[in-house]
Amino acid sequence: MYWADEIAEQVIATYPDAEVYTCASGISPSGEVHMGNLREVVTTWFVVKALRDRGKKTRFIFSWDNYDRLRKVPADLDQSLNKYIGMPLDKIPDPFGCHETWARHFQQPFIDALNTLGVEVEHLFQCERYTSGLYTDRMIEAVNKRKEIYDVLMSFKTQEANDDDRDAFYPVQVYCAECGKDTTHIISDHENGAVLDYECKCGHKGSIDLRKEHHAKLMWKVDWPMRWNFEGVNFEPGGKDHSTEGGSAQVATKMVSAIYGGHAPVYRGYEFVGIKGVNGKMSSSKGNVMTPEKALKVFSPEVILWLYTRFLPEKYFEISLDDEVLRIYHEFDRMYNLYKSGEADEVVTRIMQMALSARPDYKNCPVSAKDIAAFAPIVNFDIDLLVELLNKIGTPCTKEDIAERFEKISYWLKNYSPESISTLLEKQNTEFYNTLNDEEKGWIVRLVDELKAKDLTPEEMQALLYEIPKINGEQDKARQKRFFEVVYNLLLGKDKGPRLYLFLAAVDKDKIINLLSF
Repeated sequence: MYWADEIAEQVIATYPDAEVYTCASGISPSGEVHMGNLREVVTTWFVVKALRDRGKKTRFIFSWDNYDRLRKVPADLDQSLNKYIGMPLDKIPDPFGCHETWARHFQQPFIDALNTLGVEVEHLFQCERYTSGLYTDRMIEAVNKRKEIYDVLMSFKTQEANDDDRDAFYPVQVYCAECGKDTTHIISDHENGAVLDYECKCGHKGSIDLRKEHHAKLMWKVDWPMRWNFEGVNFEPGGKDHSTEGGSAQVATKMVSAIYGGHAPVYRGYEFVGIKGVNGKMSSSKGNVMTPEKALKVFSPEVILWLYTRFLPEKYFEISLDDEVLRIYHEFDRMYNLYKSGEADEVVTRIMQMALSARPDYKNCPVSAKDIAAFAPIVNFDIDLLVELLNKIGTPCTKEDIAERFEKISYWLKNYSPESISTLLEKQNTEFYNTLNDEEKGWIVRLVDELKAKDLTPEEMQALLYEIPKINGEQDKARQKRFFEVVYNLLLGKDKGPRLYLFLAAVDKDKIINLLSF
């Protein structure tokens, strides 16, 4: 059974009487929201889809934890921004000056990408919810149960509980009314936990009445289960860092029942997503991220969803922007064709249904990404000429058929793989020709003679290319490989290039003959 269907069945079995199944995910917009973060959202989205496919009503809530403190300035930003560390993300100016706040700058591209990916989600902005007083009663309840909360937290730690620490513990973090940072320490509480006296490292001493003033929030391991209970969450995934033994997920599971009398949702941990060639997980603070906004310039929405839906959540995979891009498109096309032909099994069918959910009327490109990458540079990225060329070599298509893939592959070639761009040399590669032995020069003479003799079909061209380097009528792999290298170097100035028979059949014959005639 497809993994999202398994989770949906588990959610229904756990909450058989639910009228609406609430599924949740959340992200702190401290920096660029990347493809690793996307895994949390689309994992939830696929489970939502699976629940809907079973006739269930769903609510998909996505919490922007924009009331979290700024912990660290991303490595690729001006480090003078360190002066804002400790302030809420939605109270810090946008360092780029194009949005109202830090959080909104990093939120918006991700929100736009989710829309493009067809992910239907209800955005909850926690800064607005906290500062509106929505959670006031829950915060006061946490203050009054602070010692019980301390006991829950300590039950997951190796050190011994301490009565003095227990008496001094508060699960609420106050943002200072003077400096706006969370560098505060709560000294005492009164009026049944509604009023907190605090002092800040900036020197300010004051009180906050949680009923009237809203510049405080619950600590993470209390905030998370509070929201589970407040929203009635039935399913939520969590990253590998939260899913360890004694980690945030286990703490929250115990906390939600012990403190709020609620239930924990069905939980599924997920692995990190990497970038090929970069060690470790993507991290906004390190600046080594690939965002959905950037990925959508290279991959169609369907391919991006397919990348995530085909792996179990706990399975690690990498986003690649090298030549693997062409392989990814190839594998997607193969699975798409299998699905459309009706030959796919149950799991592949479900994978493709999820991947194609972005655009129900999606029609896959009839031309491989590899062919577009090979021939677009030959026509100087002119889509009209490319369509003409593709039709010439027996790949029927229209401009509309290939427009989206052409745009994305062209972007990839120019920005991520310029070394893959193959263009005809402007003049003969005499220097390379002079390194050839007599037999290799004879191969080129025969190829030129055959090209001059008649116009060859792609099939005839392919047969000729395999015939020329034969020895005593027999094929030899080493000779064949060398022949291709020779032709590529004389035409392109490098050892490899597009599929040679198609390339020679597509490009203007006179240009080919001119470059090969010595």
